[in-house]
Amino acid sequence: MRLVMRSEYFKGNYEEVYGMEVAMKRKLFFWKKKEVVKNQFRKEFGFLRQKVDDDKFIDLDEVLQQVINKESSITAIVASAGSGKTTLVRRIARMTLGHSLANTDAIAGPSQLKYRLIRYIEIKGMQDKGFIKPSKFLFGGLFPDETNEECAYQWLLQNQSKAVLFFDGLDQAVWKIDNKGDEKINPYTAASAATIMYNILSRNLLADTKIVITSREFQVSDLPVEARPADIITLSGLTLDDAKKLFVFLIRQHGDEAWEKIETMSPRLINLVFIPVFLVLTAVIMAKNPNEPPPKTVTGLYKKITSNLSSVKNITQADAIVGVINKLKAMSYHGMEEGRVTFSENDLRKFGLTKEEVRDLMMKVPGNNLLSCNLLDGSFIFFFCHQSLQEFLAAGFVVEMTRKKFTSFNSKHLHKERWSVVRRFVCGLIYDETPDNIYEISNRSLKRQILGGSIRSQLKKKKDKHVRMELYTAIYESGDADLMRQISDIDASDISLSRDEAHIVGSLAVRSESLDRLDLNNCNINDELLAIITGSLEKRIQVSSSIKHLD
Repeated sequence: MRLVMRSEYFKGNYEEVYGMEVAMKRKLFFWKKKEVVKNQFRKEFGFLRQKVDDDKFIDLDEVLQQVINKESSITAIVASAGSGKTTLVRRIARMTLGHSLANTDAIAGPSQLKYRLIRYIEIKGMQDKGFIKPSKFLFGGLFPDETNEECAYQWLLQNQSKAVLFFDGLDQAVWKIDNKGDEKINPYTAASAATIMYNILSRNLLADTKIVITSREFQVSDLPVEARPADIITLSGLTLDDAKKLFVFLIRQHGDEAWEKIETMSPRLINLVFIPVFLVLTAVIMAKNPNEPPPKTVTGLYKKITSNLSSVKNITQADAIVGVINKLKAMSYHGMEEGRVTFSENDLRKFGLTKEEVRDLMMKVPGNNLLSCNLLDGSFIFFFCHQSLQEFLAAGFVVEMTRKKFTSFNSKHLHKERWSVVRRFVCGLIYDETPDNIYEISNRSLKRQILGGSIRSQLKKKKDKHVRMELYTAIYESGDADLMRQISDIDASDISLSRDEAHIVGSLAVRSESLDRLDLNNCNINDELLAIITGSLEKRIQVSSSIKHLD
């Protein structure tokens, strides 16, 4: 086997890199206990436009300075599911407001504020309502009538440099920004939400306004070149030490014992708990079932979450809980098909659900779309406590399809990037032999053949390296020896690997029986990630002399 690496890292310098690397240090407060936690950001490769001249690490205050001091910039915060994008961007929005107020001349008053408008917009609440005005896109729902929306928008056009707009969750939009290059509009033209967003990102609209967006990686990489942000910050998550500190604190009395159990029995989870949402979910499961072994995969973790829904109001029997979960599976899948992560009360009724039945898994907020957001009109929208939970439930619906529908889904949706997390869970559920009463999978062997053949076919194609990494993750999640042993080429080059991805790469390399190349070129590998990969490889290969001299 040929192991391809880059020696520049070990010499303490890098070749030309795109993007920016940030090490965020911040304090988190849990009730009366104070914990110091480091959130780290890492370089992102492959789809950025602008070079960075150095490899400087910056903390949260310096991230704020980038937002408030860099003229006319667009900054994207990208990360995988559960990494804390929304938490971070909300905090930056509050810090931007606080900084602006703190630096205001007390005599001059609000007119001298550096930023007089700081607008936070959740994209997941925006429905596709056909053609709308930019004023409605930006201010819809804030005021009782359109006159005030127009006044606010007119002020923004005249004071662009005094505003910061935060768009949270670009990947959750029901509309897609693609091939919009010939759809430039003027500030008063009614257009689709996708076209308006394209014009904002490409700086045709509000060119002097600071923009901050959050998204999963694939949505940013799919943007037209002229609409891609110049500065991209990628959230890497917690350090392992900080993850342990928080995990032990959440579980309290048996925290150290539970952590040791994960370290010895579930290597996948130990490399996932640096992602905040997985840390919390793992802590919940380990605290509730301290005597049981920890789940070995993400699929196993989510199966335990759904099987522990015993506190739903008015539902005490297991059969009734399974019925609710089955309805949620169907609603989640149809939401994915429509590109939606929010649901109305009518959606709940359509699938035979009540607000009380979904309260453990979904959050309820006042109705929020491009047309209205009125606390008093009685309308609400619902969304899952985390998007990955909707994706897991959608996967549950997929694996229970008939053979014909499963084959159709495989060819229509399975390998689209928006469905990549669903694909991971489909692999985990299809290949999982653990008995349970929630998932009834017919024709399992046949579905495995369809799924395995489809994934092998995708790997043979010339794919974007981030897409290949998603396929590696899906194979690992399946735990299927046949899929793993047939991997002949692992190309992780130009991917800024996380701990979990490093663990997956090393594990697949060990289990493959035909691997002849492992390409780690330009992977931003540090000593910790290298130890994770080589810790697995030592079981299989002798590290060559060409690698030994790079320490």
